[in-house]
Amino acid sequence: MSSSSSAQYSSSENACRTSLEPIKQVRPKLQLLKILQAAGAQGETFTLKEIIHYLGEYIMLKQLYDKEQQHMVYCGGDQLGDLLGRESFSVKDPSPIYDMLKRNVTSATVAE
Repeated sequence: MSSSSSAQYSSSENACRTSLEPIKQVRPKLQLLKILQAAGAQGETFTLKEIIHYLGEYIMLKQLYDKEQQHMVYCGGDQLGDLLGRESFSVKDPSPIYDMLKRNVTSATVAE
């Protein structure tokens, strides 16, 4: 029994280690933080998944998406557009979002 439980432990330990990799906390810069807070985010550190979620909430809240082609986001004249440096983008090609995130978040992972 002890051999199976130790094998179980090491595999769950490995799963734990790999699942921790993408769940790094990041700290958005002030302009991005304001957008996230407008969408209901609280706190100062988030996972990238949470940031993407709140960006989606913000786009819905401000109705920046095209009513006919809902994958299109028109953010010119909005603080999101200022942050992205563009008037519009399609959620089918999220690279402008990822490029903006690279410029506007810093790692908040604390070494133990």
